[in-house]
Amino acid sequence: MMPGSQVTFLLIFLLESVCAASVGPSLLQPPVKHIPIPIGDYDEETSKTTLSPKLSGLTTTRAVSQLCDYDPCVAQTTPCSVTSDQTGCLCPGLTGPEVRPGAPKLQEVKLDRSGEVIVHWCAPRSTVTHYKVIPKGGEGQGKVYGEFLRNSSVPGLKVGDTVCVVAINQAGVSEEECARYEPPQPDQAALSAVIISGCVGFLVLVSLVAVLLLRQRCQKEQYGGRGGTW
Repeated sequence: MMPGSQVTFLLIFLLESVCAASVGPSLLQPPVKHIPIPIGDYDEETSKTTLSPKLSGLTTTRAVSQLCDYDPCVAQTTPCSVTSDQTGCLCPGLTGPEVRPGAPKLQEVKLDRSGEVIVHWCAPRSTVTHYKVIPKGGEGQGKVYGEFLRNSSVPGLKVGDTVCVVAINQAGVSEEECARYEPPQPDQAALSAVIISGCVGFLVLVSLVAVLLLRQRCQKEQYGGRGGTW
């Protein structure tokens, strides 16, 4: 028989061994903290990691189309379509040949330096095959001009007469755009220059006359003083 103290010590040792064996290793390790990752700052595309080979010495450029140098009021030496094919620029949008053209914009009717009356118009936003200039508001046959021209002389047009321009394509004829030929206005700059020159000339003439009169008066006073001393 073992004494009571030894039995008690043996029981305590057995209980500690059982407790130590029942405790897992996870309880002896410190707790793991879970850090939340914000999902809203990433989208589906950026969250994926992709590896792509990099090619050194290669650069990518993005071509940006520009508008062609086209003025509807200036006669064309080269069609806009040809310029677009050569440079890649963009021509203005036009209605097709199956649509009746819009009326050209009649810009001015003026007297040229050569003495001829010139009609100047701008092209519509339509497909045009040719233009027709009709003097006196439709009286007479008029003249036909190519699609790239923007001006024409009108022989025999008098002050107060009307001249019209129409655009034509295979779908028909546009409405008339008309204007009256008004008498040429004098050039304000030239008129002002003439007036200023006349005023300056008049002032110079008055100054010369005043100087001559003053000189004659001085001479008379000088001669008069000498006569009084004799």
